[in-house]
Amino acid sequence: SRRAGTFGAGLDAAGESLGPAADPAAVVALRAGVRLAFISALQYLPARQRAALILRDVLAFSAQETAEVLQTTTAAVNSALQRARAQIAATAPAEDDVLEPSEPGVREQLDRYLKAFENADVDGLLRLLRDDVVLEMPPMAAWFRGRADVGRFLAVNVLVEPGRFRNVAVGVNLQSGFAAYQLEADGRYHAHAIHAVTLTRTGISRIDAFLDADLFPVFGLPMILPDEADQHRRE
Repeated sequence: SRRAGTFGAGLDAAGESLGPAADPAAVVALRAGVRLAFISALQYLPARQRAALILRDVLAFSAQETAEVLQTTTAAVNSALQRARAQIAATAPAEDDVLEPSEPGVREQLDRYLKAFENADVDGLLRLLRDDVVLEMPPMAAWFRGRADVGRFLAVNVLVEPGRFRNVAVGVNLQSGFAAYQLEADGRYHAHAIHAVTLTRTGISRIDAFLDADLFPVFGLPMILPDEADQHRRE
């Protein structure tokens, strides 16, 4: 049975600390400092397209160098790259529309989101989302598009009662995010998930939820939230 408050399986894609099972493409992307929304979109690409995109657009390999690495032709590389870029463009938000964490009003918007999440205020949370918002839970295939579908999933499966979560705001690869701690049977809040929230000028366009407690040390966060922690602030 599905347990309330659980988004999905973990993501092994945050660097050396996650061990050898980490997806090399995602590790490279994380180290290169690209957005987690981009990494999330990578999972939908075939292996050859994903490799071509990483080598060309992240590591700045030439077409010839990429062809040598992939043991194929430059024409095949260019074809794979074109298809990969089209897929990314269809799933990732426009860069010019995305608000950086340092821009005015971003922290206030994120704080409203965190409070709604902690209070299980689904209606309040939905007011912060765009009509075309996307909720993804990589590496799971399940995803939700649209304010109504996202709200329905959260109301039934996640935000079932106030106080289930406490959150710590963090910076996640050039965008706003937070670490969610979940209340467990021992009465303490345990590391649960890292969320990357894509804030735009018209509202929140994406929520990428990565359920993997091993990510918390990467952000310098404890596995159990101290009682005195101010959950909405982390400098």
